[in-house]
Amino acid sequence: MISTLTAWLAVRLPTEAQHLLAAPGPAPTPSNGPGGFDWGRVHPDGSAIPKSGIFYTIMNAVMWLGGVAAFCGLVAGAIAFGVGPIFGAHIVSDRGKSMMWRNGLVAIIVGSATAIIAGLLVL
Repeated sequence: MISTLTAWLAVRLPTEAQHLLAAPGPAPTPSNGPGGFDWGRVHPDGSAIPKSGIFYTIMNAVMWLGGVAAFCGLVAGAIAFGVGPIFGAHIVSDRGKSMMWRNGLVAIIVGSATAIIAGLLVL
């Protein structure tokens, strides 16, 4: 049995090795024919989502809460910045000043989120 297997391998191995080691043929050219994918029809469309109005309502509510939170932090920072030196707590004044800067930046980001999202949807 081993001699039969050896004889079979001796005959088949060179042809199989040539077949496996042969250079690949040229790649097919891409086409947008009937079988191709039409990328021109792929784009974001908010109207395709059923009841998409709820997403806009949630987004507006979250942005309103973010704006209120940023304003409250800004007011708290201003109070700490103003009251700190009166009581001799200069570290409170420094923390209040940094709180005002951070919450001012957050208010700008939250306020401009609508413009950023609208710009991304135009693309």
